[in-house]
Amino acid sequence: MDSSFITLKPIGIVHTSASIEEIKNSYDGVEGIIEIFPEYEQGLYGIEEFSHIIIVAYLHKVTDEQRKVLKVRHRRLARFGIRIDDLPEVGVFCTDSPHRPNPIALSIVELLERNGRFLKVKGLDLFDGTPVLDIKAYTPDRCISEPRTPWWYKELEKRVAEKFGNVKWV
Repeated sequence: MDSSFITLKPIGIVHTSASIEEIKNSYDGVEGIIEIFPEYEQGLYGIEEFSHIIIVAYLHKVTDEQRKVLKVRHRRLARFGIRIDDLPEVGVFCTDSPHRPNPIALSIVELLERNGRFLKVKGLDLFDGTPVLDIKAYTPDRCISEPRTPWWYKELEKRVAEKFGNVKWV
């Protein structure tokens, strides 16, 4: 197989009434619907028994220029009152920035209900119209109890906690 050319076909699409700004500024994500295309509905069999699912999506609003970005600052932290200049510049692969060579998203959301091929979810950080590439059940074996993080991440985590308490911030 020639790995220089890969074709992915969406299995569904994200629907949400939240605006792009609402989603960007949300602490806990928004509610929405993941519509699975009819030909993939059988792949959902049993999914409603899980509390959370992992959504793999293609960030369709990322431009060709943004795909060239290799170093970034955690801009999402500005909503916590942290100045961008206080944040270290790091490689894009150290962040969840959408600006990256392959704009693929990995989102863990709470599955509220399944209605046929429509999944109502909470904690969504994807825009309306985002193509869904895959879904996986979130299971306890995926949890890392004590991950290692760099000093700057720990410092940012501490500053966010001091200002806002324990909130999901990255």
